[in-house]
Amino acid sequence: MTFQTQKNFIGKDQTILAAEIQSERLISIVRLAGAVFFSVVAIFSFLLGSTSLSVFGIQMTALMLVYLYSGFFLFNSGKRKFHESFIYLPGFLDIVVISVIIWSYYLNGAGVSMITGSVSGIYFIVIIFTALHHKLRLSIFCGISAAVAYSVLYYLFTRGAPVPPQYTNDYPIHMVLLLTAAVLGGIVSRNNSRTIHKVISSEIRYHNLVHRLPEMLFTLDAHGNFIWANIASASITGIPAKVLPGRNIRNILSQPDSFKLDTNGMKGTFGVTDINGNEKFVDLIIQPVSENEDLVAFDGIISDVTDREKAISQREEMVQRLFQYQKMESLGMLASGMAHDFNNILQTVNDLSAIILRDSKEDETRRRIELINETMVDARFLISELFALGRKKPLDYRHVNINSLMEQIVPQFSRQLGPNYLLTLETPEEKLWLEGDPDHLKRIFQNLVGNARDAMPEGGNITISCEKVIRSSSEGVIHIRVSDTGTGIPQELSEKVFDPFFTTKKPGKGTGLGLALVRRIVMLHNGTISIEKSGYQGTTFLIELPLSDERELDSDTKALMMNRLPATVLLLDDDRKIRDVLKIFLKEFKYSVLEASDGSEALEELKKNFESCSVLIMDWKLGNENPHQVIRSLRSIRRDLIVIVVSGYPPQEKSIEKMMITRWFTKPYDRNLLDIEIQRALHRVQAKRHGVEKRLENSPSSVVTDETSDDISVE
Repeated sequence: MTFQTQKNFIGKDQTILAAEIQSERLISIVRLAGAVFFSVVAIFSFLLGSTSLSVFGIQMTALMLVYLYSGFFLFNSGKRKFHESFIYLPGFLDIVVISVIIWSYYLNGAGVSMITGSVSGIYFIVIIFTALHHKLRLSIFCGISAAVAYSVLYYLFTRGAPVPPQYTNDYPIHMVLLLTAAVLGGIVSRNNSRTIHKVISSEIRYHNLVHRLPEMLFTLDAHGNFIWANIASASITGIPAKVLPGRNIRNILSQPDSFKLDTNGMKGTFGVTDINGNEKFVDLIIQPVSENEDLVAFDGIISDVTDREKAISQREEMVQRLFQYQKMESLGMLASGMAHDFNNILQTVNDLSAIILRDSKEDETRRRIELINETMVDARFLISELFALGRKKPLDYRHVNINSLMEQIVPQFSRQLGPNYLLTLETPEEKLWLEGDPDHLKRIFQNLVGNARDAMPEGGNITISCEKVIRSSSEGVIHIRVSDTGTGIPQELSEKVFDPFFTTKKPGKGTGLGLALVRRIVMLHNGTISIEKSGYQGTTFLIELPLSDERELDSDTKALMMNRLPATVLLLDDDRKIRDVLKIFLKEFKYSVLEASDGSEALEELKKNFESCSVLIMDWKLGNENPHQVIRSLRSIRRDLIVIVVSGYPPQEKSIEKMMITRWFTKPYDRNLLDIEIQRALHRVQAKRHGVEKRLENSPSSVVTDETSDDISVE
């Protein structure tokens, strides 16, 4: 029976037939040695004259046949494949050759006693040799063939001559011995076959296990050269296992200097570069193995852990980002705690400086007040930076004409830069509108222009350009580019520059919050910022902001101011200074003003002036009072009361929606915008009231009669 194995990693098939052919090669060597020896004996006998020419010819012909088929098996068994039945041919030819040689001796006059005794012995040896094979049927076949040949010779030897009784009795004994030897040889062959099956099956399982593993198994010599490797080497190193032996393991390591072989072995994670240039991470384990002191080798295993290392790297990056976020959140919470009082101070100083600036006629005084106002802007943004980094939606959104905004701030930046810098503005004739906070938009360009200046210590050119871009989805965006002619930003730092607290400036020269704040503000405007170009010719930042509907708000504002509505405003703030300053401006706008420091006072004032008081301007922080409860109590007296919040806290969208707050101003704010918002709210209330009255005038009264009652009600 042939046992066909699976292909191993070098592409060869292993079978029991291969083992049979190997055994036949060994027998062929013994057969050739015996043939040479007998050739010498036959030639010597012929030369002495004891062998006739015809007998010598028969013997030499038989020996030539032995040389032919033995040499064929000896020199071709490893070069070609044979059919399974081909193994039976040598055994059959051995019996034929032996029979012919013995027959030649009979022709030469040998006695029957010598011939019959030697025939059974020689056949017995041939049958025993079949036990070196691994086939039960081969031994049985040779035993039967030997028995037939012995019978034929016995018949030829005893034909026409009287046979002594002892020879007659020997014939069945020899037949039994030949068949017994055949059976014993078959049993030995079957046991050999089972052993070979187990050995080859074990080898197959070993090869299948080793070469199907995703890990790379290998053996190194003392110098680190590969001696052997499984097929996983192709997936890890890109080098097939057949050509890997002889190559040094250091050639595939990204840092070969960190690899050292010693008798203690090694274990660790290394970077490798495969033959295609791909970078990978592997776990490497090497253990020394040596059969003697002179020969040292190392067995090892390599596992591809690229995905694991990338996941660890990403996790560390996420942890770092979370840490930065929590740090920013903590700073935001810290800033929120002091924001209210700080912004109240800013609002008071800002309003008082505006009054002085308006009333003063001295140029020097006005210049100093303008300087105070510029310092106030810096003070405001000092805390707004932390607000922008620490909260989600801190901005006061409104319609902004980016053209007008740029034309306003660029000249200011140009004066601050100095004579060594040229700041150029490029804007289209078409007005570009967006929803945003003008103060924070100014901060974006203040930071970018400042960074451009720092990148050009000897001076240079800065260009700010704006353009409208229409995408395929018909959505419009505004592209704003800020370019300089500085030293540029290295490619590896193009993403890190936006991280909080990352700076390339010397200690004390920068906080690392500038570009982080810029990106945060841009994101709060639903936009993006990126480095479009950077190099020796300078850096270009690209800001992309969504384009809003174009609205000419000037005409609406002028219409409101030309048709102003009188109103009584109730001021609710626990800070007297804030009330006093705001009262001055409201009276300048011709409003009647009522004051209250807490909710109870506001409630009393509203009850006294129920008919005239239509607007409430309040701070959101009123000691321990709940602002929601204060608004509810006041609206219980006047349902259509207009509520405007002026606070140092950022807008709270849920409170604005829930309490129907008309507008939320974050301190410090523009008093003119407050006036416009009051007028806009008054006009909306008036229009709503007139609409209701008109519907009531145009709707006929209906009389409803109840048939079960004499009462008549009018709806």
